[in-house]
Amino acid sequence: MDVSMLQRTYLELLSSLFSEFTTLQKLQDKDDPKFVFRTVSLFFDNAERLINGISSNLNQPTVEFNKIKELVHQLKGSNKFIGGERIEDACVAFRSYCDANDLQGCFSSMQQLNQEFLNFKSKLDTLFTMEQQIVAAGGSIPKMQ
Repeated sequence: MDVSMLQRTYLELLSSLFSEFTTLQKLQDKDDPKFVFRTVSLFFDNAERLINGISSNLNQPTVEFNKIKELVHQLKGSNKFIGGERIEDACVAFRSYCDANDLQGCFSSMQQLNQEFLNFKSKLDTLFTMEQQIVAAGGSIPKMQ
């Protein structure tokens, strides 16, 4: 694939992501070319830890809905900076099930949250891979207008 085609495909993928992520990308500094990648990597590490904690707490003999709600709140907060709107929506729904002490609703929300997280992570992984391909092909990373 030539550089211009990679760049067009990259911009299409970027535009399919949420506006908050493109805001984060605008913070990219020429002196720190890995800033966005490192920030997103930290988010993914933290999100995976939180999701594992939520899942673990859901599978306890006595479910502490307030503890789960706090973990979901932390995930929602850290996600806000990255811009995964669907993750945020899943967190909002999850918290409402915690408020209602609805275990079945929480399990359903857990599945939805996992799916949204994996989809968002996949898109961002693809985006970062495309950035590497563009640079390796001698091009520059295009910016959203």
